[in-house]
Amino acid sequence: MSFEQMGVKQETAESEQLQNLKKGLESMKGPEMRKILDKEYELNSAQSPIDSTDPNRRVEYDDWVRAVHDSRRATQELKKNLERRIEDIQVEIDKLEAEQKKA
Repeated sequence: MSFEQMGVKQETAESEQLQNLKKGLESMKGPEMRKILDKEYELNSAQSPIDSTDPNRRVEYDDWVRAVHDSRRATQELKKNLERRIEDIQVEIDKLEAEQKKA
């Protein structure tokens, strides 16, 4: 195999990798982020099915409040992690595009 053929194969692999990264990034920014934002909205607008003024159900209400709080925290972590992954992939895309422009 000549150097020329190896160069073409490498360029094709880099181009495919770039396209795959871009598709993955679109998915993260679209459907994945949408799911997280929908969940965040749902949790922020949640209303307790338990009367907070009922002394007989105070413990049950407190448990519900803790569960919603924990879910909000977990959703925030998912959102932060997704944002970090999006940033990392964008950096990788930029790097590959810069390499392709040099070639």
